[in-house]
Amino acid sequence: MLKRTAITLATLTLLPLQSMAALQCATGLTHVNVNGSVTTLNVSETKQVGQICVSMIRTADGREVFDDCGAVVGKILSIDEPNQSSVLSHTALFSLRNLFVTHNDQAQITGVLAADDTGAPCAFSVVETISEIEKGTGVFRGGQIAVTATGSISFCPGKNLNTFALQGEACVRK
Repeated sequence: MLKRTAITLATLTLLPLQSMAALQCATGLTHVNVNGSVTTLNVSETKQVGQICVSMIRTADGREVFDDCGAVVGKILSIDEPNQSSVLSHTALFSLRNLFVTHNDQAQITGVLAADDTGAPCAFSVVETISEIEKGTGVFRGGQIAVTATGSISFCPGKNLNTFALQGEACVRK
């Protein structure tokens, strides 16, 4: 049960790992570099809630296209316990009606960071990849994404905090 909980929590983080090959943006979208951070709390074995901060800089001229913090919810869709990986989705809501919902995000536990008093692992390093925007509004409408989230999750007693750094690229509304 503890191992399943750890794998479940590892998959709840936000924004994931993707090949850094340049996305081909559709007409009406502009290519941007994405940087940011995510901090969440575990509210169950299959759900996290917290804050996401994202900055997007247009690659063509270095102009800032988006810079905002919002709310994020992560939900596990499936777990592959033998491979310590999971598939999940994320919903991120920013001000000014900017929202995105991702689907088929991939999370992989890459190491154990801490154990509880019984010796059971309770904190893990995790890498996630996000590559599918299922729904988007505002700047994210019709967008594409290829972002990696690298960080850690913890459900150790008294340390229910998950943190991630975001890096990648996207195609967003001009």
